[in-house]
Amino acid sequence: MANVGLLVPLVAKPEKKAAVADFLHTGFSLVPEEPLTLHWFAVSYEGSEPPTYAIFDTFAAEEGRSAHLNGKIAAALMQNASELLGVGPQIGQVDVLASVVRPIKDGGKTAGVGVGLRVLIQAKPEKASVVRDFLKSAVPLVEEEPETPYWYAIEYPGTNTFGIVDFFPDDKGRSAHVAGKVAAALFGSADEMLTGAPEIVKFDVLAAKV
Repeated sequence: MANVGLLVPLVAKPEKKAAVADFLHTGFSLVPEEPLTLHWFAVSYEGSEPPTYAIFDTFAAEEGRSAHLNGKIAAALMQNASELLGVGPQIGQVDVLASVVRPIKDGGKTAGVGVGLRVLIQAKPEKASVVRDFLKSAVPLVEEEPETPYWYAIEYPGTNTFGIVDFFPDDKGRSAHVAGKVAAALFGSADEMLTGAPEIVKFDVLAAKV
């Protein structure tokens, strides 16, 4: 089970978009050398300016996350960051509060998914525990969504910042999720629980290992 993770946005130099995408595909080829990396996704944020990519990966425990941060993918990223990126990598360490993982048979290089969402929310300080409990309780609702095979609720420890990262085979599945019960419950309670509106980013999946 995934308990900790990393969400690492990569802001590419405009002229280095293709090179960053190539780097992420190379990173995918190295993931099998990391037995403690449970799930690994490389994505491209839709319509972002400057062009932004991200790596989202999960681990059962801190041992796996530390091994990844000291492994070949991280080393290659730091070695090439100044050439490829407009700003340095923003390594966000997160706790995985809950997840739904239903691997798609013969999913190929993208594990059967093509698009996804990254949703960040800022809880009111006095409502952090309520938001945390809400995200944990959302699992049964996500399990009712056949086109949401991978769903993760995350927390940035000590910040009152939470998030959801989820993946879908196509836009149809993503749209069904946005119109579904989890989104309705979140937006319905936003004024009570959150300091502002959720920050939602759509992305395309470049490669994934689940």
